[in-house]
Parts: sequence; C-alpha cells; structure tokens
Amino acid sequence: MTDILVTNDDGYTSAGFVPLIKHLSQKYDVCAVVPDRGRSWIGKAITTKKELRLRTIKYEGVEMHLLNGTPADCVQIGLYDVVSTRPKLVISGINIGLNIGTARMLSSGTIGAAMEASIDGVNALAASLSIPMKIRETNPNFYHPVCYPYFENPVKITEKVGEIIMREHFEGVDLFSMNIPFEATLQTTLEITTPYRTKYGRLFHKKGNKYLQKTPPVEFKDMEEHTDLQALYDNKISLTPMNLSLVAQTGSLKKVEHVFDQRW
Repeated sequence: MTDILVTNDDGYTSAGFVPLIKHLSQKYDVCAVVPDRGRSWIGKAITTKKELRLRTIKYEGVEMHLLNGTPADCVQIGLYDVVSTRPKLVISGINIGLNIGTARMLSSGTIGAAMEASIDGVNALAASLSIPMKIRETNPNFYHPVCYPYFENPVKITEKVGEIIMREHFEGVDLFSMNIPFEATLQTTLEITTPYRTKYGRLFHKKGNKYLQKTPPVEFKDMEEHTDLQALYDNKISLTPMNLSLVAQTGSLKKVEHVFDQRW
C-alpha cells in the first residue's frame, strides 16, 4: 500500500529528491515517479502524440521510476499504472528555488504536478526551497549528492506539513504550495499565505535573430502582508492553500452577471 507518491520537475538527480524519499521512507511507504531529466517551467503540461516510456532504476540507494515525460505525466502514470492503491498524498519537490507569486506558480512544473494530483482527487503538496545567490555561486551543482545536506531540514519540514495534510480535511483546498527559507528548521514560524501578484517582467532576450529565456530574480519590494513574498522576506515558511475552481470571487462574479444581464 503506497502512502505517498513523490515526483518533481528537476529530474531524479536533483539534490532535493533522494533526501526527501529517504526521509519519508522511514515512516511511510513511498513510491517515486519522476522525469528522467529536468522539466522546469512546464506547468501542468500533458504529453501528446509521443510515446512515453517508464523504466525502473536505483539511484543513490533509492528505487525510482523514470519517465520521459512531464511532472504531470508522472503523476498520471504513477496513480494509474505504478501504485497498486491510491496514495494518501502526492508530494512534488523539493524544488531547487522558489515558486512564489501567481506568475511563477502558474508556470511551475513542481506545482503543475501537484495540480494534476488534486484534479484526480488526491491531496497534494508542492515544496520548494529558497536558495540564496551566494550559495548558488559557491555550490552551483544542485544535481549532485554533495548538496544533499542543504535539504536535511527542508525534508523534515516537508514531512511534518505533509503529515498534517494527510490527517486533516481542509474544505475548499485542493493543494498546497510551500516555500521554505534556506535556513529554516522545524522551529521556524510557518505562515499561511496568498500569492503575490507582481509580474515577472521580460523573460526572453533577443540575441541576433534568436531569443534566450532568462528569468528575472524575485524582487522583495512592494510587499503586501500575508503574501508568500512577505513571508519569505521575514524568513518564515510560506504555505499557500490553493484550489482549482478558477472562478472569480463571489462579489466579482455577481458584478459580471449583472453587467452581462444588462448588456447581452
């Protein structure tokens, strides 16, 4: 019986993946289905018109299933073709870097995998770790076991939050997105947040007759209280409850109804 299905969008060599599986496996039955390479910034894309292949390997002492598809593909195939029973939770991550704000959240493969799980009625948690630039500069290879120690506390935090999600029922919540400060521990304050709405600006930069994608860094300015941006700035763990209704709030909905009743 599988308790937790684990995936990510950074690929199986991500330094946040194996430590998470090993830690969760101390208490739970864990199954890992993961892209065979990095598939970041792909959102909740589903592969079409291409055959997908699943293979099982052992990497750093952990058995996992590799798929030549997207994170959302991994969840679909994991739920229907790999696990024998429905898991209690899908965990996507731990992502190398933040997934905060609506713009980044809607583009994130990490969150896309969690969305796919929630669409299928499974509790889901997307976990991401904030990594300071100075750490990235001194340890640029976050796809190597040498960086596993950086995820020692984040995996403990992820397990604790995941355990709460499995035990409780949160009406109107389909999934959670969590962003963890780099220095966070189990003693760090956790704040329930909403996504900030600042745009991320220009993504594609012209070079000759070609364009290269380069994401601008997150700017900690014009912050509103109780947003994921403010929480991370205050060195708090940000936990954002999400749902997939994709419908405007009640007040806005009534105004739209009124206007179109009058003008249609």
